[in-house]
Amino acid sequence: MSRPGCRQLIVAAATALVDREHAVTLRAVSREADVPTSSIYQQFPDVPSILLAVCHETFRALEVAVLDAPDAYAAGIAYLDFAVLHPRRYRVMFGAADLSSQALRLFTRVLPDPDRAMTFWLGLHGLADQRASIRRSPQFVVIAPRLITSLI
Repeated sequence: MSRPGCRQLIVAAATALVDREHAVTLRAVSREADVPTSSIYQQFPDVPSILLAVCHETFRALEVAVLDAPDAYAAGIAYLDFAVLHPRRYRVMFGAADLSSQALRLFTRVLPDPDRAMTFWLGLHGLADQRASIRRSPQFVVIAPRLITSLI
């Protein structure tokens, strides 16, 4: 059954599983999306392909958040906030798929100098990765503005 929107249903189901830290399997995605497994195979050859689609969808949302920021400082805050709001997706985005080159290109749109953009992103990514792992540490509220300011 290849109905319109099936691909989006599958990606949304896999994203929901990631957010709940459930294993993303064909059976779990099928159950979550309420579609037969055969429908999944018509859209994706395997689970890694589904996870890659989740990563790309998540990256598009991150890109919007960062590029909607009025300046580099706000873009840095938006990046860190995104990692806090979606810690599991953030980890999958830089684990299941390596989107670091896309992230670097994103930040060259915020800071045109490639070296500054790389330094900015690497600093943000390090802090974002820690924030995604060590939730709710009061230190991040103090560290984030200092880090962003020093990287700009």
